[in-house]
Amino acid sequence: MSSIRVLFVGFRDLASPCYSDFLEAIGGQCSVSLYDPSRPIADQLHQVRVVVDQGGWGTHEMVDAAKAAGVDLWQVIGTGLDHLDVKYILEKGIGLANTPGIFSGIALAEHALFFMLCFAKNLHQSVDNIRSGVFFHPTNEELQDKTLGLVGFGASARELAKRASALGMRILAMDAVEVPQAVLNEYHIEFLGGPQDLAKVLAEADYVSLHTPLTSKTRHLIDETAFGLMKPTAVLVNVARGRIVDEKALIHALQTGKIRGAGLDTFAQEPLDPSHPLLHMKNVIATPHVAGGTTATLRRRTHAAAQNIFRIAKGLPPFYQVTASENET
Repeated sequence: MSSIRVLFVGFRDLASPCYSDFLEAIGGQCSVSLYDPSRPIADQLHQVRVVVDQGGWGTHEMVDAAKAAGVDLWQVIGTGLDHLDVKYILEKGIGLANTPGIFSGIALAEHALFFMLCFAKNLHQSVDNIRSGVFFHPTNEELQDKTLGLVGFGASARELAKRASALGMRILAMDAVEVPQAVLNEYHIEFLGGPQDLAKVLAEADYVSLHTPLTSKTRHLIDETAFGLMKPTAVLVNVARGRIVDEKALIHALQTGKIRGAGLDTFAQEPLDPSHPLLHMKNVIATPHVAGGTTATLRRRTHAAAQNIFRIAKGLPPFYQVTASENET
Protein backbone atom coordinates (compact mmCIF):
# COMPACT_ATOMS: atom_id res chain seq x y z
CA MET A 1 0.00 0.00 0.00
CA SER A 2 2.84 2.42 0.80
CA SER A 3 3.87 2.34 -2.88
CA ILE A 4 0.73 4.31 -3.80
CA ARG A 5 1.59 7.97 -4.14
CA VAL A 6 -1.13 10.61 -3.87
CA LEU A 7 -1.13 14.32 -4.66
CA PHE A 8 -3.71 16.33 -2.71
CA VAL A 9 -4.77 19.50 -4.54
CA GLY A 10 -6.29 21.82 -1.94
CA PHE A 11 -8.86 24.47 -2.83
CA ARG A 12 -7.33 27.95 -2.40
CA ASP A 13 -6.82 28.63 1.32
CA LEU A 14 -9.32 25.98 2.42
CA ALA A 15 -7.11 22.89 2.37
CA SER A 16 -7.39 22.75 6.16
CA PRO A 17 -9.09 20.90 7.80
CA CYS A 18 -9.85 18.79 4.71
CA TYR A 19 -6.20 17.82 4.18
CA SER A 20 -5.69 16.77 7.81
CA ASP A 21 -8.97 14.79 7.68
CA PHE A 22 -7.70 13.06 4.56
CA LEU A 23 -4.36 12.20 6.14
CA GLU A 24 -6.21 10.77 9.12
CA ALA A 25 -8.34 8.64 6.81
CA ILE A 26 -5.27 7.39 4.94
CA GLY A 27 -3.66 6.46 8.23
CA GLY A 28 -0.13 6.45 6.85
CA GLN A 29 -0.90 3.66 4.39
CA CYS A 30 0.02 5.81 1.36
CA SER A 31 2.54 8.50 0.52
CA VAL A 32 0.65 11.80 0.34
CA SER A 33 1.92 15.22 -0.65
CA LEU A 34 0.14 18.57 -0.72
CA TYR A 35 0.12 20.43 -4.04
CA ASP A 36 2.28 23.55 -4.07
CA PRO A 37 0.91 26.07 -6.61
CA SER A 38 4.29 27.82 -6.77
CA ARG A 39 5.92 24.71 -8.31
CA PRO A 40 5.29 23.11 -11.71
CA ILE A 41 2.52 20.54 -11.47
CA ALA A 42 4.44 18.05 -13.62
CA ASP A 43 7.27 17.92 -11.06
CA GLN A 44 4.79 17.11 -8.29
CA LEU A 45 3.13 14.25 -10.17
CA HIS A 46 6.19 12.01 -10.41
CA GLN A 47 5.01 8.41 -9.73
CA VAL A 48 1.64 9.70 -8.46
CA ARG A 49 -1.26 7.31 -9.13
CA VAL A 50 -4.12 9.30 -7.61
CA VAL A 51 -4.86 13.02 -7.60
CA VAL A 52 -7.28 14.14 -4.89
CA ASP A 53 -8.93 17.36 -6.03
CA GLN A 54 -10.69 19.28 -3.25
CA GLY A 55 -13.83 20.75 -4.79
CA GLY A 56 -13.13 19.73 -8.38
CA TRP A 57 -11.16 22.70 -9.70
CA GLY A 58 -8.53 20.89 -11.78
CA THR A 59 -7.38 22.70 -14.92
CA HIS A 60 -6.53 21.29 -18.36
CA GLU A 61 -2.86 21.84 -17.55
CA MET A 62 -3.18 19.70 -14.43
CA VAL A 63 -5.06 16.98 -16.29
CA ASP A 64 -2.48 16.95 -19.11
CA ALA A 65 0.31 16.59 -16.57
CA ALA A 66 -1.62 13.82 -14.80
CA LYS A 67 -2.05 11.95 -18.07
CA ALA A 68 1.64 12.25 -18.85
CA ALA A 69 2.51 10.98 -15.37
CA GLY A 70 0.25 7.94 -15.68
CA VAL A 71 -2.29 8.94 -13.01
CA ASP A 72 -4.99 6.27 -12.64
CA LEU A 73 -7.66 8.22 -10.77
CA TRP A 74 -8.78 11.82 -10.42
CA GLN A 75 -10.68 11.79 -7.14
CA VAL A 76 -12.87 14.81 -6.44
CA ILE A 77 -13.77 15.63 -2.86
CA GLY A 78 -17.16 17.15 -3.51
CA THR A 79 -20.41 16.44 -5.32
CA GLY A 80 -20.82 18.98 -8.10
CA LEU A 81 -18.53 18.73 -11.11
CA ASP A 82 -19.61 21.92 -12.85
CA HIS A 83 -16.18 23.57 -12.35
CA LEU A 84 -14.37 20.59 -13.87
CA ASP A 85 -14.09 19.64 -17.54
CA VAL A 86 -15.36 16.09 -17.06
CA LYS A 87 -15.30 15.26 -20.75
CA TYR A 88 -11.67 16.33 -21.01
CA ILE A 89 -10.59 14.06 -18.15
CA LEU A 90 -12.52 11.07 -19.46
CA GLU A 91 -11.14 11.54 -22.97
CA LYS A 92 -7.64 11.43 -21.49
CA GLY A 93 -8.45 7.97 -20.15
CA ILE A 94 -8.10 8.97 -16.51
CA GLY A 95 -10.59 7.46 -14.07
CA LEU A 96 -12.83 10.00 -12.35
CA ALA A 97 -14.77 9.71 -9.11
CA ASN A 98 -16.51 12.12 -6.77
CA THR A 99 -18.16 12.02 -3.36
CA PRO A 100 -21.88 12.26 -4.19
CA GLY A 101 -24.82 13.65 -2.27
CA ILE A 102 -25.02 10.92 0.33
CA PHE A 103 -21.98 12.47 2.03
CA SER A 104 -23.33 16.04 2.21
CA GLY A 105 -27.08 15.33 2.30
CA ILE A 106 -27.49 15.94 6.03
CA ALA A 107 -25.60 19.23 5.96
CA LEU A 108 -27.52 20.54 2.94
CA ALA A 109 -30.85 19.51 4.42
CA GLU A 110 -30.10 21.25 7.72
CA HIS A 111 -29.06 24.41 5.89
CA ALA A 112 -32.20 24.41 3.76
CA LEU A 113 -34.27 23.97 6.92
CA PHE A 114 -32.33 26.83 8.52
CA PHE A 115 -33.37 29.11 5.65
CA MET A 116 -37.00 28.00 5.98
CA LEU A 117 -37.01 28.68 9.71
CA CYS A 118 -35.43 32.10 9.20
CA PHE A 119 -38.40 33.12 7.06
CA ALA A 120 -41.03 31.42 9.21
CA LYS A 121 -39.65 33.26 12.24
CA ASN A 122 -39.02 36.58 10.42
CA LEU A 123 -35.32 36.71 11.28
CA HIS A 124 -34.48 40.02 9.58
CA GLN A 125 -37.43 41.90 11.09
CA SER A 126 -36.90 40.40 14.55
CA VAL A 127 -33.24 41.43 14.58
CA ASP A 128 -34.12 44.95 13.42
CA ASN A 129 -36.87 45.23 16.03
CA ILE A 130 -34.83 44.16 19.04
CA ARG A 131 -32.01 46.49 18.04
CA SER A 132 -34.57 49.31 17.83
CA GLY A 133 -36.18 48.48 21.17
CA VAL A 134 -39.36 47.16 19.55
CA PHE A 135 -40.69 44.13 21.43
CA PHE A 136 -43.55 41.66 20.85
CA HIS A 137 -43.39 42.04 17.04
CA PRO A 138 -43.47 40.46 14.49
CA THR A 139 -46.02 37.68 14.61
CA ASN A 140 -44.32 34.57 13.26
CA GLU A 141 -45.44 31.44 11.42
CA GLU A 142 -45.04 27.71 11.97
CA LEU A 143 -43.76 25.25 9.41
CA GLN A 144 -46.43 22.73 10.41
CA ASP A 145 -49.08 22.36 7.71
CA LYS A 146 -47.00 24.34 5.20
CA THR A 147 -46.17 22.71 1.87
CA LEU A 148 -42.58 21.95 0.91
CA GLY A 149 -41.81 21.49 -2.77
CA LEU A 150 -38.65 19.54 -3.55
CA VAL A 151 -37.14 20.07 -7.00
CA GLY A 152 -35.04 16.93 -7.23
CA PHE A 153 -35.35 13.98 -4.88
CA GLY A 154 -31.81 12.81 -4.29
CA ALA A 155 -29.91 12.43 -1.04
CA SER A 156 -30.17 16.00 0.29
CA ALA A 157 -33.85 16.29 -0.66
CA ARG A 158 -34.59 13.04 1.17
CA GLU A 159 -32.79 14.25 4.28
CA LEU A 160 -34.80 17.48 4.13
CA ALA A 161 -38.03 15.54 3.64
CA LYS A 162 -37.22 13.50 6.74
CA ARG A 163 -36.85 16.65 8.82
CA ALA A 164 -39.77 18.50 7.25
CA SER A 165 -42.05 15.54 7.83
CA ALA A 166 -41.11 15.54 11.52
CA LEU A 167 -42.21 19.18 11.65
CA GLY A 168 -45.61 18.34 10.18
CA MET A 169 -45.08 19.69 6.68
CA ARG A 170 -46.83 18.44 3.56
CA ILE A 171 -44.22 17.36 0.99
CA LEU A 172 -44.40 17.36 -2.81
CA ALA A 173 -41.46 16.46 -5.04
CA MET A 174 -40.38 16.06 -8.65
CA ASP A 175 -37.46 14.21 -10.15
CA ALA A 176 -36.37 12.87 -13.53
CA VAL A 177 -35.97 9.39 -12.03
CA GLU A 178 -38.80 7.19 -10.84
CA VAL A 179 -38.77 6.34 -7.13
CA PRO A 180 -40.30 3.19 -5.60
CA GLN A 181 -43.49 3.72 -3.63
CA ALA A 182 -41.85 2.23 -0.55
CA VAL A 183 -39.27 5.04 -0.58
CA LEU A 184 -41.99 7.67 -1.01
CA ASN A 185 -43.82 6.20 1.95
CA GLU A 186 -40.64 6.20 4.04
CA TYR A 187 -40.16 9.94 3.48
CA HIS A 188 -43.86 10.81 3.64
CA ILE A 189 -43.99 12.17 0.09
CA GLU A 190 -47.56 13.02 -0.84
CA PHE A 191 -46.76 13.47 -4.54
CA LEU A 192 -43.78 12.67 -6.76
CA GLY A 193 -43.91 13.80 -10.36
CA GLY A 194 -41.56 13.99 -13.29
CA PRO A 195 -40.11 17.10 -14.97
CA GLN A 196 -43.52 17.71 -16.55
CA ASP A 197 -44.94 18.22 -13.05
CA LEU A 198 -42.65 21.06 -12.02
CA ALA A 199 -45.50 23.55 -12.44
CA LYS A 200 -47.67 21.67 -9.93
CA VAL A 201 -44.90 21.58 -7.33
CA LEU A 202 -44.12 25.29 -7.78
CA ALA A 203 -47.76 26.35 -7.64
CA GLU A 204 -48.60 24.51 -4.43
CA ALA A 205 -45.43 24.98 -2.38
CA ASP A 206 -44.92 27.49 0.41
CA TYR A 207 -41.21 26.66 0.32
CA VAL A 208 -39.49 25.53 -2.89
CA SER A 209 -36.14 23.85 -2.23
CA LEU A 210 -33.72 23.03 -5.07
CA HIS A 211 -31.79 19.75 -5.00
CA THR A 212 -30.86 19.04 -8.63
CA PRO A 213 -27.38 18.95 -10.15
CA LEU A 214 -26.46 21.67 -12.64
CA THR A 215 -26.79 20.28 -16.16
CA SER A 216 -27.80 21.65 -19.54
CA LYS A 217 -31.37 20.65 -18.67
CA THR A 218 -31.46 22.32 -15.25
CA ARG A 219 -29.64 25.56 -16.06
CA HIS A 220 -32.17 28.37 -15.43
CA LEU A 221 -34.79 25.78 -14.58
CA ILE A 222 -36.20 28.37 -12.19
CA ASP A 223 -36.85 31.31 -14.50
CA GLU A 224 -39.40 34.07 -14.98
CA THR A 225 -42.08 31.55 -15.92
CA ALA A 226 -41.35 29.50 -12.82
CA PHE A 227 -41.61 32.53 -10.54
CA GLY A 228 -44.92 33.37 -12.18
CA LEU A 229 -46.25 29.98 -11.07
CA MET A 230 -45.20 30.38 -7.42
CA LYS A 231 -47.32 31.86 -4.65
CA PRO A 232 -46.52 35.47 -3.72
CA THR A 233 -46.03 34.13 -0.19
CA ALA A 234 -43.58 31.42 -1.32
CA VAL A 235 -39.90 31.25 -0.45
CA LEU A 236 -37.21 29.87 -2.77
CA VAL A 237 -34.37 27.91 -1.14
CA ASN A 238 -31.21 27.08 -3.07
CA VAL A 239 -28.43 24.97 -1.55
CA ALA A 240 -27.68 23.29 -4.89
CA ARG A 241 -26.08 25.37 -7.67
CA GLY A 242 -26.56 29.05 -8.45
CA ARG A 243 -27.09 28.73 -12.17
CA ILE A 244 -30.15 26.53 -11.68
CA VAL A 245 -31.84 29.88 -11.05
CA ASP A 246 -32.05 32.75 -13.53
CA GLU A 247 -30.71 35.44 -11.19
CA LYS A 248 -32.14 38.36 -13.16
CA ALA A 249 -35.58 36.78 -12.97
CA LEU A 250 -35.06 36.08 -9.26
CA ILE A 251 -34.12 39.68 -8.51
CA HIS A 252 -37.18 40.91 -10.41
CA ALA A 253 -39.44 38.43 -8.59
CA LEU A 254 -38.10 39.57 -5.22
CA GLN A 255 -38.34 43.27 -6.05
CA THR A 256 -41.89 43.05 -7.40
CA GLY A 257 -43.32 40.72 -4.76
CA LYS A 258 -43.86 37.75 -7.07
CA ILE A 259 -42.39 35.67 -4.25
CA ARG A 260 -41.90 36.41 -0.56
CA GLY A 261 -38.19 35.76 -0.34
CA ALA A 262 -35.19 33.57 -1.03
CA GLY A 263 -32.65 31.67 1.05
CA LEU A 264 -29.51 31.35 -1.06
CA ASP A 265 -26.22 29.56 -0.47
CA THR A 266 -25.10 29.40 -4.11
CA PHE A 267 -24.91 31.98 -6.87
CA ALA A 268 -24.32 32.21 -10.61
CA GLN A 269 -20.96 33.91 -10.07
CA GLU A 270 -18.87 33.17 -6.99
CA PRO A 271 -17.55 34.96 -5.04
CA LEU A 272 -20.52 37.31 -5.21
CA ASP A 273 -19.75 41.00 -5.64
CA PRO A 274 -20.50 42.75 -2.31
CA SER A 275 -22.59 45.29 -4.25
CA HIS A 276 -24.81 42.58 -5.76
CA PRO A 277 -28.49 43.44 -5.25
CA LEU A 278 -29.25 40.06 -3.69
CA LEU A 279 -27.07 41.03 -0.73
CA HIS A 280 -29.04 44.20 -0.05
CA MET A 281 -32.60 42.92 0.07
CA LYS A 282 -34.53 42.43 3.29
CA ASN A 283 -36.32 39.44 1.77
CA VAL A 284 -33.09 37.53 1.07
CA ILE A 285 -31.00 35.49 3.49
CA ALA A 286 -27.66 34.64 1.92
CA THR A 287 -24.71 32.51 3.01
CA PRO A 288 -21.34 32.12 1.22
CA HIS A 289 -21.64 28.60 -0.27
CA VAL A 290 -21.11 26.85 3.05
CA ALA A 291 -24.20 24.64 3.25
CA GLY A 292 -22.45 21.38 2.52
CA GLY A 293 -19.14 22.19 4.18
CA THR A 294 -19.64 20.93 7.70
CA THR A 295 -16.88 19.19 9.63
CA ALA A 296 -18.86 15.94 9.46
CA THR A 297 -19.32 16.24 5.68
CA LEU A 298 -15.59 16.75 5.23
CA ARG A 299 -14.81 13.67 7.29
CA ARG A 300 -17.28 11.54 5.34
CA ARG A 301 -15.93 12.78 2.01
CA THR A 302 -12.26 12.35 2.86
CA HIS A 303 -12.86 8.85 4.20
CA ALA A 304 -14.66 7.97 0.97
CA ALA A 305 -11.71 9.30 -1.05
CA ALA A 306 -9.30 7.25 1.07
CA GLN A 307 -11.42 4.15 0.53
CA ASN A 308 -11.13 4.62 -3.23
CA ILE A 309 -7.35 4.91 -3.00
CA PHE A 310 -7.23 1.65 -1.08
CA ARG A 311 -9.35 0.08 -3.82
CA ILE A 312 -6.98 1.34 -6.53
CA ALA A 313 -4.08 -0.16 -4.60
CA LYS A 314 -5.87 -3.53 -4.65
CA GLY A 315 -6.65 -3.31 -8.37
CA LEU A 316 -10.37 -2.69 -7.73
CA PRO A 317 -12.51 -0.06 -9.45
CA PRO A 318 -13.32 3.03 -7.38
CA PHE A 319 -16.72 3.69 -5.89
CA TYR A 320 -18.82 6.58 -7.23
CA GLN A 321 -17.12 6.55 -10.61
CA VAL A 322 -18.15 9.24 -13.10
CA THR A 323 -18.47 7.78 -16.57
CA ALA A 324 -20.25 10.53 -18.52
CA SER A 325 -20.12 14.30 -18.75
CA GLU A 326 -23.51 15.33 -17.40
CA ASN A 327 -22.59 18.54 -15.60
CA GLU A 328 -22.03 21.87 -17.30
CA THR A 329 -18.62 23.43 -17.22
